[in-house]
Amino acid sequence: MRHHLLLVLIFPTVVFPATAAPVEASPCNALCMNGVHDSQALATKGRYKEAFDTLEAARKDAPQASLPLSTAAFMLQDLSSSVAPEQVQKLRKDARALARRALKLDPDDALALEALRHLDNDGPSPLRQPAPEAAKALHEAEGLFTERRYAEALVKYRQAMTLDPASSQPWVGAGDCHFAQQQWGEAERLFRNAVEREPRNAQAWRFLADALAQQDKLSAAEAALLSGIAADPSQLPNWSRLARFRAAAGLPLKPLRFNRGVNVVSVGKGKVELQVDQDVANQSGTPDVAFRMALALSEASAGVVRTRAPFDIESSAWRDALQAAEEADVGKKTGLADPALRQMQAFAKDGQLQAAILVLLYRESYRPALEAWLAREPYGVRQFIDRYGIRP
Repeated sequence: MRHHLLLVLIFPTVVFPATAAPVEASPCNALCMNGVHDSQALATKGRYKEAFDTLEAARKDAPQASLPLSTAAFMLQDLSSSVAPEQVQKLRKDARALARRALKLDPDDALALEALRHLDNDGPSPLRQPAPEAAKALHEAEGLFTERRYAEALVKYRQAMTLDPASSQPWVGAGDCHFAQQQWGEAERLFRNAVEREPRNAQAWRFLADALAQQDKLSAAEAALLSGIAADPSQLPNWSRLARFRAAAGLPLKPLRFNRGVNVVSVGKGKVELQVDQDVANQSGTPDVAFRMALALSEASAGVVRTRAPFDIESSAWRDALQAAEEADVGKKTGLADPALRQMQAFAKDGQLQAAILVLLYRESYRPALEAWLAREPYGVRQFIDRYGIRP
């Protein structure tokens, strides 16, 4: 449900307790925001060139706003899934660069972080793909929803429910129609139906939390958010919602804000290359850059062994890089400077490295490891968050 995702990330609808920390006003002014809206409508119709031109105009209207850049990044990563193979890497590289530019303006830009999540995720969605007939009805419903024609959209969502009763997506869309009209109880009912059908629908859990919060059911809303994080720890909007609740309770969550900096990218025929962010390249020769290179090289080397699971590769890469950093710093006091890297060192010393990777650095290809961990530790996500007070 791409259009819902964009709208919800940009305009969070949940109402938090009055004691929550105030939300800073967006530097995206009215002209900028109108441009973002118009670009999304154009993208929905497949008119991408006009959409990107509109976003560039919005960026010029508000040069310090991150939203035009992050919206463009999200659109590019979305487009990369439907273009010719030879165009994929360029679009993804451009999307990553735009997302990083947006995060320089606003480190908490949800859409930029979501674009990076999609770029980093390397496994299929855990959600059921709707049957073709249902997918067609869903697409029509989403178009109507973006035009705020909620009654007509509901007809299409109900049609999709009938055509594919096992899919959760029509229930989420229908619930969102009621939510947009402030019909909180009916929205809650439909979102609950969605998570009953597909408990791994992290977005449905987030929307359920929103509906519960609007009814002042704050404890249940937080529980729903924790379920959403367990369903897919990489979906950062759930973490943002939870951070607001925890801040209101006097238990703020500190962002890890880990930037890999050196990415291992497949270039076909079993070959990979390392893509180094410009910020990292500018710090060449520091312990932090050496660590990032060691992490990437270990990942690339381990990835050659096709029989190894992605989570095993990631865990091994971290262990190798952490060991190399420890050996390099023996007898010295020139350790890692990046707080995120130092925090990962601390997790490893606590014996929580694997849990930290699953909770804070999750990729969809780690799904088997996540499910196995949750089977052993059904409250593992809550316990990790309560113990460390850290979010991605």
